[in-house]
Amino acid sequence: MTATPHETERHGRPDGEAPGPPPAGAGGPARTDATARTDAVAPADAPRWRPTAPWTLPLVPAALTLAITLIGIGNPSLWLDEAATISMTTRSYGEMLRVFDHLDLVHALYYMVMKPWVAVFGTSAVALRLPSALAMAAAAAGITVIGRRCLGTAAGVLAGLAWAVALQTSRWAQEGRSYAMTAAVAVLATYLLVRAVDRDERRPWPWFAGYAAAIALLGFLHLHGALLLAAHGTTLLLIRPRAGVWVRWTVSAVLAAAPLVPFALAARNQKLQVEWLPKPTWDVAWSQLQFFSGGRAIVWLVVTLSVIGVIADVRVRRGRPIALLSPGTVSLPAVALPWLVLPTVLLVAVSLVSDPVFFFRYTTYCLPAMALLVGAGLARVLAAAGRRADQAAVMAVALVALVTPSIQDHMFIREQGSRPEDMEKAADVIRDHARPGDAIVYLAGVVRWSAAAYPDVFGRLRDVDQRIDPVRAANLKGRDVYPRDLPPKLARIDRVWVMSHQHLDLGNPVIQRRERAVQAGGPWRQVGRWTYTGGWLVLYVRTGPYRTSR
Repeated sequence: MTATPHETERHGRPDGEAPGPPPAGAGGPARTDATARTDAVAPADAPRWRPTAPWTLPLVPAALTLAITLIGIGNPSLWLDEAATISMTTRSYGEMLRVFDHLDLVHALYYMVMKPWVAVFGTSAVALRLPSALAMAAAAAGITVIGRRCLGTAAGVLAGLAWAVALQTSRWAQEGRSYAMTAAVAVLATYLLVRAVDRDERRPWPWFAGYAAAIALLGFLHLHGALLLAAHGTTLLLIRPRAGVWVRWTVSAVLAAAPLVPFALAARNQKLQVEWLPKPTWDVAWSQLQFFSGGRAIVWLVVTLSVIGVIADVRVRRGRPIALLSPGTVSLPAVALPWLVLPTVLLVAVSLVSDPVFFFRYTTYCLPAMALLVGAGLARVLAAAGRRADQAAVMAVALVALVTPSIQDHMFIREQGSRPEDMEKAADVIRDHARPGDAIVYLAGVVRWSAAAYPDVFGRLRDVDQRIDPVRAANLKGRDVYPRDLPPKLARIDRVWVMSHQHLDLGNPVIQRRERAVQAGGPWRQVGRWTYTGGWLVLYVRTGPYRTSR
């Protein structure tokens, strides 16, 4: 995302009225004062940060975000969701399309984007997650630009820095899935909207065209991202633009939604993929607030700074003479609050009256809105300090207050066992104890799917339980042999591994028959059992010849 210079040529109101800024889309004579925008938007006592090259300013939060998110990016184990990314991106595009006909259509674009990356850089944890870290860095740059256009340089930079140190930024930057990319594209779409509705923009249509493309891209990356349109529509209601802006936005929204409607209808036929989603409960608001804030320890600090940011924006727009306002600037709360709140409200509402569609990580693309509000609050607190020495002290205190309570959480999400499944530990067991010729029985297809997180390790074992591999089966699990056919396949096997998964119901008759089939292929002696987060492994060694009469 390219940052827009802060000091740009603006247009002033010809009538000099002072009740408030005119609607977006209004025109006026040109004003060439390059500093008018910054001075008008920020409070008079706000710190004035005037970089030599304004376009370089967003690079600072972006670089910091990338540096922080790269710390320990390869430490956490790959897990089930990332195993899906590995399984899909190591197939041909034709093989992918066979899957999308009945499975994972909502992630199709992400897989297609990641395939060439994986072909070049491989499927290690670092390689798989690096695009997410880069996306979060790009989001930091965009947040900085949006904040600067809405409430001045200090608010923009501090919003970008708040994003860089946020816990959720690191968490989803270290995930080989589409969530970080949705955050970056949501930031891009919001920036394009802010530019498009600026009343001083003489050529709004190119910005709206880019906006339509960005919204469509967001929806294809994650279908829930299309709800950003509702948030942006609410933003327009709050800023009350002229009719022309509404027409252009409506056209853009229709163009963005047009390809997403058939996409959503096709994806609805695959809703069994999310049948595990729980119905939202009464405490979802508190849980979501913690998700947005980065943890219980800093919830109230983040909320307080956000409220201060909203008040600061209102004060700037109502408490200054009109000549000092930047009339082309969209209110930061009008942008951030609907973006933060509305997608969650809509997802929860749908989940309460129909099939559940809400889960916390599905709203990752709303996290930048919280950073914008926190940045606005920090800018106002910093402005109140006055002298540079006091500002430095305030910044130090704010940094300590925001970061210190989250340090342990930052450390935890970078540990190997921090993910729902520690498949790396399971892979380490195979590395240390497996021998050439060993076989493995996955008690269900989902276990084989999870093992795809480390294909170079589990691929060494002979999958005797597999009837059709996942590629030919056009799914993630493959197809298993029937339990009755398993014992003969174990007849010439001297060592066999049995692997289970936390999602399995071991009381399920099918799973029990499969376990009995393994024993029928013996006799065996158990020589090892290893547990890991998400499942367990057992190694059996043959103690006698297989007998078909068993």
